[in-house]
Amino acid sequence: MATLPARAVKVGKIIDKALGVVERAAVPALIFVAVVTVLCASISYFTVGSTSFTRIAGAEVLKSAIGVVCGYFLLVAMVRRTGLYARADDDAFLPFIGLSLLSTLGVMLGMIAFILPGLFIMARWSIAQPLLVAGGRGVMPALGESWERTKGLEFQIIGAALVLLIPVIVITIGVSAFFEQGDPVRIVVSQIASSGTSAVFLAMGVALYGMMVGPAQPAATPA
Repeated sequence: MATLPARAVKVGKIIDKALGVVERAAVPALIFVAVVTVLCASISYFTVGSTSFTRIAGAEVLKSAIGVVCGYFLLVAMVRRTGLYARADDDAFLPFIGLSLLSTLGVMLGMIAFILPGLFIMARWSIAQPLLVAGGRGVMPALGESWERTKGLEFQIIGAALVLLIPVIVITIGVSAFFEQGDPVRIVVSQIASSGTSAVFLAMGVALYGMMVGPAQPAATPA
């Protein structure tokens, strides 16, 4: 996957490259969607209608943890199948967990303050995970490098993300209109849409990494 100059990173190009990553990693992506859907839909089904804050919060934390853990393995598969894996040391599972927590917290705080800052942070950190997993950067270096490399491309990245969100928005509205909140069909269909979107967003990060960094730039290892 050849790197592109910043001026060539357009919304359509990002979407096209992201879908290309999904195509190359179709089997791992389908496994990811199936596993996350079964586990998270089950949790949602057994907690629907609950009024206990502890139970609801615990369920959301557990679903988020499932998404992050499964997302790590899908991301590794994606960077390997696109020829972008250049990490020379051990796996990055624990650093990936830490980076995911930090980036999610940053985006959430931005969303709470005002939606646009959250989207801006999401865009600027959009290649942090591939930088860590594929390129061998540490957590903070990956966040910092992603912040620098995506400078000036925020609106293209946000635009591509919003376009990729359209299917899940349409599906969510559709199932909400035709099925009650606790209906298993609504829960499963909504979760499939959510899991599929997560897979596509991971692919978008890999695509952006390939466009901006390329396959042969691992972090330097100490002598």
